[in-house]
Amino acid sequence: MSILTRYICRRVLLYYFSFLLIMLAFFIFVDFMENIDRLTKHQAPLSLLSLYYLCLTPRVLIEISWISFLVSILFVFGGLVKNNEMAALLSGGISVYSVAVPILAIGVILYLCVFIMQEFLVPRGMLTANELDENKFLHKSGPQISDVAGFGRRNLFYYFDLVDTEQGVLSGVHIHHMKDGFLTERIDAEEAIWDTASERWYLENGTVKKFDAEGALLETTAFVQMKAPFKESPKTLQMHASEEVLLGARGLHHQIKNLERSGYDAQRLKVQYYSQFAVPAANIIVIFLALPFALECRRGGLATGFALSLIAALLYYGTFQIGMTLGKGGSLPAVLSAWLANILFFGIGAALTIRART
Repeated sequence: MSILTRYICRRVLLYYFSFLLIMLAFFIFVDFMENIDRLTKHQAPLSLLSLYYLCLTPRVLIEISWISFLVSILFVFGGLVKNNEMAALLSGGISVYSVAVPILAIGVILYLCVFIMQEFLVPRGMLTANELDENKFLHKSGPQISDVAGFGRRNLFYYFDLVDTEQGVLSGVHIHHMKDGFLTERIDAEEAIWDTASERWYLENGTVKKFDAEGALLETTAFVQMKAPFKESPKTLQMHASEEVLLGARGLHHQIKNLERSGYDAQRLKVQYYSQFAVPAANIIVIFLALPFALECRRGGLATGFALSLIAALLYYGTFQIGMTLGKGGSLPAVLSAWLANILFFGIGAALTIRART
């Protein structure tokens, strides 16, 4: 590794971790100030608060990693341009592309680190943080949750379009009885009502379909009301939904297979699954945005390049959210919707990098 490579890598990593810590501290401060009334009301001890924000840290780091990397590249290369060091490198026959190679290597390492953190640390951390938030800080989650799936006793698989934990109502109820991997009975109901007296669900306005070992339909029976074959309370279903949201790529893949095997469209979970790979990739994509913007500091100064990068970051985030929304709505294929922002901004960044004076 040359002296120049070590110098650039050291400077980029220094700025990266500095911005990472600053943005993390800012997030904790803002979140604490927003919830200070609730936290002080229930006299939350410092130890629990520390544990709570420690559990949130991996999730926050994933969301701010690519932004910190973007700004760090901008500052380092913008500084080289401003101090005429980049001009000296170019006149000495050193291309910007060769200087950017170690930055690309750092981006790949960050991709792997973010993916591993997202897969192993975030699910456990967020689950603990949610438990602390609800049990210790007495914060209630939103009453309505969409797309809840799970497994009950006796090889029972259920899927609900909407769960209203406050009213005790399930909308769009689908229940499958499985035996040796084959569907033997399917129950579909408009809704299910939670009866607090008997502590069980009652299905309303639906059908029961029975199948033979070959999968052929044997009979269909309509009903107005019947007891549900599962007894999970609204609180338990809410916990299942929270755990599903916090699944990593492996857990999502397993859930998708179960849904598809049961005959359901797992489009929303597929979008979430592919986003597990797309989000860490932003640490690589921003390299192609930051480099040409930093080189623009020749004419507009560091402030111009910094402003352009922040605008690009906001546009990237907005495009990513639009892609996710279109994908979950079925307007785009799951892979394309999750990677839409990466594909678009990689193309823009690559074009700008090629056109830059190197």
